[in-house]
This record gives sequence, structure tokens and C-alpha cells, in this order.
Amino acid sequence: MRVAVRQVLALLAVAAASGHAQGPPDSAQDAAPRLSVTLDRAADGTLRAPVVRAVAPLAGGVFVAALRDGFPVRFHYTLELRHSVRILPDRLERAAEWDAVVVLDPLTNEYDVIRSGGSEEHFTTESAVGRALATPYTVELVPSGSGQYYYVATLEIESLSLSELDEVERWLRGDVGPAISRTGEVGDALSRGVRRLLIRIAGLPRRRLEVRTPFFTY
Repeated sequence: MRVAVRQVLALLAVAAASGHAQGPPDSAQDAAPRLSVTLDRAADGTLRAPVVRAVAPLAGGVFVAALRDGFPVRFHYTLELRHSVRILPDRLERAAEWDAVVVLDPLTNEYDVIRSGGSEEHFTTESAVGRALATPYTVELVPSGSGQYYYVATLEIESLSLSELDEVERWLRGDVGPAISRTGEVGDALSRGVRRLLIRIAGLPRRRLEVRTPFFTY
């Protein structure tokens, strides 16, 4: 028990120090990142798949500072297709999610970008990482029937603890098994929860972007 307490206190001290090193809060320093959803139709009027893009995802330097302090940064995208009904509440028809995680290797001072599906890219500069993260995503998410629709896209950018990185990497590579598969892992799961809470309290940067498209008829 005393070992666990020491580990928790050590993690809190490291995370708090990292938060102080980053300077002003996220809202004050990292104001430039934006999210866009582009809709287009073919010459025959057919609706093309929407294109989602993060604009200047590393602008402001807050998340770059977190990377340099040893905290991976996760970019979690969600695109929802919603069906607008005049009388009833809007209905979520379908949704898509995908991720990109950025890690700075302290030995080589190079960046790894791991994407959903397990693909991995290596970059030597922050600007190259920013350009890679700004690559547009074409999402095959179109209505299945006629009506009035709209899209809601969100991007959650957050620094991760190392334990969270392990979980995210498993998911990115397709390992979607339960977090607790054996009785002996209950303690580990509880420990992960405590570490996650302390990381959040310590003030590591987080940002949530959201954009909604105009209504369109399909």
C-alpha cells in the first residue's frame, strides 16, 4: 500500500512540474487550432463523402511543450451523421471515430505518429508533424435514406499518461479486448484510474474542437 501511495505522489509531482513548465493555460496560449468539414457534390448531384481536417493542430506550442515534457498527445476525431426530423429530436444515424497519437522519442528527438489501424510515421521536426496531422480525412459516412441531414465533427486533443498510451496503442492496433480480463488485473485497472485522475488534476493541456455543417438534403 505504501508503495502505491509513493507511486501516486511521485506521479502527481511530475505532472504538476510539467504543468508549471508549460506556461499559460491552454485557453490562453493555444487559440489557433481549428476543425473543418467540407461537403461537396459530384457533377450529377451525388453527395460525396465528407472531408474532415484539423487546421494548425499544434499551433500555440502548448501540446508541443507537453511532448517535450514526455507526455504523448492524442488526437481523437469523431464524425456524426445526424438526421433532422421536424417534430422529433434529431436522430444520430451513424458515426465514425479515429485517432492519431504523437510521441517524442527522447533518445533520437524524433516524433512518431501512430494512427488508427496501426500505421506509424516518423518525423524529425514539429512542423512536419503538424503538416501530417493536418492531412484531410475522407470519411465514408453518407446517408442511407432521403431526408435532411447535417454532420457534427469533434476533435479532442489531450496529453496522455504513459498508462493511457499503452491502452490507446492497443486500440489503434486493433486489440479491442476488455481492459480487465482477469481478476488479478482489477488492481491495475484501479491504479490506472487513479493515475488518470491525477494527470487531469495536474493540469495537462486538453482541448475540444467542434464544428457543425449546414443542413443538406439527400
